[in-house]
Amino acid sequence: MISIEVIKKLGVGSTLLEFAEFLIQEKGDRQFPDYHKLDLMKVPRLVPNVWVIDFRGGIADGMLFHFSGTAMDSQYGYNITGHTWEDCYTGEFGTSVLQYCYHPVFLEKKTGFTRRIDRFVSDHLDTHRTIEALLFPCSEDDDLINFGIGITAFSSANQEFEPIFTAL
Repeated sequence: MISIEVIKKLGVGSTLLEFAEFLIQEKGDRQFPDYHKLDLMKVPRLVPNVWVIDFRGGIADGMLFHFSGTAMDSQYGYNITGHTWEDCYTGEFGTSVLQYCYHPVFLEKKTGFTRRIDRFVSDHLDTHRTIEALLFPCSEDDDLINFGIGITAFSSANQEFEPIFTAL
């Protein structure tokens, strides 16, 4: 799994950094954290921004949200648990986020990172937000990736920058 030093070099905000530190500590001597053994109540302040993708069926039929925190649901205007990322996401960077950031979590066992300004449009909202997200691979047997656990921080889109979509 990725090191905290690599994540710090990204210049991520405190929410993402604290979550990364939590996962790295919780995985112990394993390569990947085991989603089912994580106690998110050790970081209750972060849980509203946490989301989990169920990779047990692969990615061909979409990335299914297994869990979504309340901040995630608020961003989309409804509870996204049980829906696919592809069905929920209305922004302009869908292909880039999936191809360069989120699919490599499952396919290459890498951590995905994105920082972008995106427009969210639905029946419930129409807004531009700065989004910074990390998605970490999880494994029950420390080999096959069965879940991905992510965290997203949303903020006002008050400055322009080049978007980043990368697997680390």
